[in-house]
Amino acid sequence: MKKLFLLLLGALVLFGCSGTKKSPPMVISTFTLFETVSFTGDIDKAFYHTGSKTICAMQSNSQQIVYWRNGKQQNTIGGMGNQASNFRSLADFVMAEDGNLYALDAVAKVIKKFNADGKLLGSMELNYVQQPSKLALGSRQNIFVYDSAGAEIIAYDLLDQQELYRFGKFELNRVDLLFANRDYVIAYDSQKGQSALFSSLGQFIAHDTGQVVYDTYNNAISLTSEAMISKMSAAWLPMTPGVGLMTIMRDTIAIVVGNQVRLLKLDYAPVL
Repeated sequence: MKKLFLLLLGALVLFGCSGTKKSPPMVISTFTLFETVSFTGDIDKAFYHTGSKTICAMQSNSQQIVYWRNGKQQNTIGGMGNQASNFRSLADFVMAEDGNLYALDAVAKVIKKFNADGKLLGSMELNYVQQPSKLALGSRQNIFVYDSAGAEIIAYDLLDQQELYRFGKFELNRVDLLFANRDYVIAYDSQKGQSALFSSLGQFIAHDTGQVVYDTYNNAISLTSEAMISKMSAAWLPMTPGVGLMTIMRDTIAIVVGNQVRLLKLDYAPVL
């Protein structure tokens, strides 16, 4: 009877392990530049939506976000003004995988949501924030805002628009790019040339060199003025001086260089 119990227990353990076994992460083999788009005027930040093949590029000088698709400008949103879709001070924006945009007006202290065609869908007021300056969109219906006056990151629930928690006050002095996914929040300081890595719940983990983002499989990718490097593999691509901010969506990275947006595809090695 005892032997039978042990056999049944072993079978249950084996079945449980096989049922929860995770597939190995996809390894980045190369970075491939596949398109370069030039705009009129410098670009501060850009995203590439892989589904619609649309570039959305922010130009803070004109307070606008430009939609570029099929080789030409399709639309612009924003502009200086007091109308619902205008900005008093466009500070940052992020793009969701469904193509919606979230744009931060630093003076009005509000986040405005636009759909993939540029139609204003609504807004979210930021309470108890002094100088909101950067945005990052998490993957659990939350959004992160960097308050440069308090030198801290604030997490908000997008559904009820309530503050969840704050963190980073003792690790951050300056943030030029904020990135978030399901597991991590990363704050990049261009003056120091390093990124501060936090868990999605706000626990500080470490500092790393360059701009750091993560792909869908949590492969860390670092960008400096010398090269783009995969932290998890041997993938490497030299960079020209003057590279600006980078963003990632699915398997595509968008890098700003002056008035250009350069698009790089992540090529993955087959999983054995």
